[in-house]
Amino acid sequence: MQKELTIIIVTFNSDNHVLNLIKKLPKNIKILIIENSDRKKFKKKIEKIRKNVQCILTGDNIGYGKANNIGIKYAKTEFVLIQNPDALVSSQVIKKLHKTIKEDKKIAAISCQSKDDRNKISKHYYFNKLSKVKEKYNNSKKLIDVDYFIGSMFLARKKILLKANLFDEKYFLNFEEIDLFRKISNLGYRICIEKRLYFKHLKGSSAKSSMKFEMDKSSKWHYSWGQIYFYKKYYGMIFTLAFFIKELTINLTKIIYFLLFGKKKNFILIYYSLLGLINSIIGKKSYYRPRI
Repeated sequence: MQKELTIIIVTFNSDNHVLNLIKKLPKNIKILIIENSDRKKFKKKIEKIRKNVQCILTGDNIGYGKANNIGIKYAKTEFVLIQNPDALVSSQVIKKLHKTIKEDKKIAAISCQSKDDRNKISKHYYFNKLSKVKEKYNNSKKLIDVDYFIGSMFLARKKILLKANLFDEKYFLNFEEIDLFRKISNLGYRICIEKRLYFKHLKGSSAKSSMKFEMDKSSKWHYSWGQIYFYKKYYGMIFTLAFFIKELTINLTKIIYFLLFGKKKNFILIYYSLLGLINSIIGKKSYYRPRI
């Protein structure tokens, strides 16, 4: 397995999480850290941990999808494991996922059940409203086909990722994995969840705690931006405008409520969500970056 797989971890000031994560990952698998900065001291520190760990500095905060694309292109193996710094997965689970994807060439990407920090199963895979995969594949209670899952940890075939033109780099954060899996499905490949296996996802804890509120603002902005961009890309402008008006109304109602009741943090987060919506609908790029 070790010669067929590369682990790719995109980071942004996630030092403690990355250091702890590397120590828990299999020692015989190549690990690529794609750090969204130009921190040479971080690179030196990371690469001292193990011989099979390499850190690539992007030079700037270029986003999740674009940074992963660098890692995928750089990887020399047939399979890549995309993993967030706050996702913990055992070597046994990696081995079983690798075995499953290797046995079926129609499977392009596979993940498993997610548990939160309280060890409760956390929903992270989904079906589209008019999904066809439910009827076509899901007679088994073990391996099920889905339309997409949140990309905190998944194993994929590099060749098919390249065939799907990788992550759309117009997204900075949020919706890029949904977009990728949509493209993969359109090519006729399977996106699967192994329900017997689990990994732990410590949601929202990738970055330093001192940066949390700035990262929350960025996440709100880019979630709204990405949602509008995704709908324009796949459903057309009429549907997107109807969705935009609905979201605009909901968010304006919330912002008035939070303003009246003095909920400053909630007000700021909704404000950034509104900014993301508006910038996306008028066609502006996903330019916002957290101020740290």
